[in-house]
Amino acid sequence: MDAAKGQREFDANEKRIVHFTGFAHAATHYVELIYPTLAVGLVAQTPGVDSIEEALSWSFGGYLLFGLGALPAGVAADRVGGRRVILAGLGIAGLSACLAAASSPGWTLALALCGIGLGASLYHPAGTGLLSRAVVARGRALGINGVYGNVGIALSPLVTSLLVESLGWRETFLATGAFILFATLAFSRIRIVEPGSIQAEPESDSESGGDTRRAVIAFVLLCAAATLGGFAYRGNTVAQPALFAEEISFMGYGLAASLAMLLGTLGQYAGGRIADRFDLRISYLGYHLASLPALVVIASATEWPLLIASAIYAFFALGMQPIENSLFAALTPERWRSTAYGLKFILTFGVGSSAVWMVRAVAESAGWHAVYAVLCGVLGILLGVILALMVVTRNLKIRNG
Repeated sequence: MDAAKGQREFDANEKRIVHFTGFAHAATHYVELIYPTLAVGLVAQTPGVDSIEEALSWSFGGYLLFGLGALPAGVAADRVGGRRVILAGLGIAGLSACLAAASSPGWTLALALCGIGLGASLYHPAGTGLLSRAVVARGRALGINGVYGNVGIALSPLVTSLLVESLGWRETFLATGAFILFATLAFSRIRIVEPGSIQAEPESDSESGGDTRRAVIAFVLLCAAATLGGFAYRGNTVAQPALFAEEISFMGYGLAASLAMLLGTLGQYAGGRIADRFDLRISYLGYHLASLPALVVIASATEWPLLIASAIYAFFALGMQPIENSLFAALTPERWRSTAYGLKFILTFGVGSSAVWMVRAVAESAGWHAVYAVLCGVLGILLGVILALMVVTRNLKIRNG
């Protein structure tokens, strides 16, 4: 039955939802990730700004809001619909990118980055909630959505580095913001039908037996795992361009970062397929466990070994997201689905934003490789939390469908 749902073709409305949310996911990650790459060019092009670590620290507020805005966005999506919330977020992010083009390095630029983070924060709970409710083949839809998002992640450092080198950092912000605003206007004219009334019963087998206490403990453990994963994600995306600029000489750091992230696209698609076929907890543990050796290599490698290890890490670390999102859907009532995703993303992106300060502190004192040694420790704790989740839910069936 699970396999049959995974193979089911999308109907016309589901296709529109998949591609609309897919574009929004790509645009969200593209715009929220332009700054770590752009900051390298900003330091080179701006007299008086000498420290890449200082420039990166201006992004903290934006990445904090990228997480903090998720919970109210989820609540809003459960009440007014995911489509409206997604369009509003894209509009805010695009406008803020245009404002960043007119900002001065320092607190005014930091405020503009806060606007980008706030706008980008609206997508994940609204888009993921919409997909999980409106598309029958949930895992495959989330996997395709992850592919879109990873394309945005992969293209961001490459396109941003090319634009910064050819046009300048201000023009890069302006071009990015204008494109997002234009595309948002175009997508606002596409009609989609969202699910109407929502049943009061949760979908998860974990609550059907009345063991709500165990379900709450499982949800808390899942939130803890997602928070640790978010910390590792933000630490990697902030540190990677600077690490590549320092340790890879055979190609530009922007191209190298994009190539590393591209393999994550395949990981997302594979993760979506796996989520529709196998136990979600075992799949979740397997993906995170497989990413650990690559992270260990990144902590000391240079040149080609560094690039290859980074690509392998992206495959598993990003590929697990459809599985993780399916776990959240399985452990929450449908009527609170977007709110639950809002809580997830406030933890992964909000608490995860503290990785910006970790990156700055560790890079300044011990170098960029040391950042990844810290992330290895974070991943070890994350694996322990997943094992605890498996123990708590050991007699339950937790699968898509």
